[in-house]
Amino acid sequence: MTSSTHERADTCTPGKDPLPRALPGTWLLREVVEVDAAGNVTAEPYGTRPSGRLIYAPDGTMAVVIREHGSSPAVAYAGQAVQVADDLLRHVVQVGLPPYTEDQVRHMRLDATSLVLATDTGDSPRIELHWERG
Repeated sequence: MTSSTHERADTCTPGKDPLPRALPGTWLLREVVEVDAAGNVTAEPYGTRPSGRLIYAPDGTMAVVIREHGSSPAVAYAGQAVQVADDLLRHVVQVGLPPYTEDQVRHMRLDATSLVLATDTGDSPRIELHWERG
């Protein structure tokens, strides 16, 4: 399991640039972890070798596919990515495999070769998806 953090390589002004310059391209899934409020990894819901691909086009068109593992469902949806804050992306889902039929909001950490997308850090554990450039 990876415990490193990632710093942003560039910034984007929401509403002016559709996506950070480093985001477009193909990303390969390397790790999916559940993290508690203290920052401890508590589970790997897609196993130690998850399989998935995430693609962003420069115009914001995006698609993601993650293979199911045990009780964790397959993930498949496509739509438009919109940056709503410096570290926040909204995937506007246009077509998706249930239960991923509604927009997905993800916190983002990005550098030239790695991307971490995470669910909100509210009261429940957050899920972090660690990607590397394909």
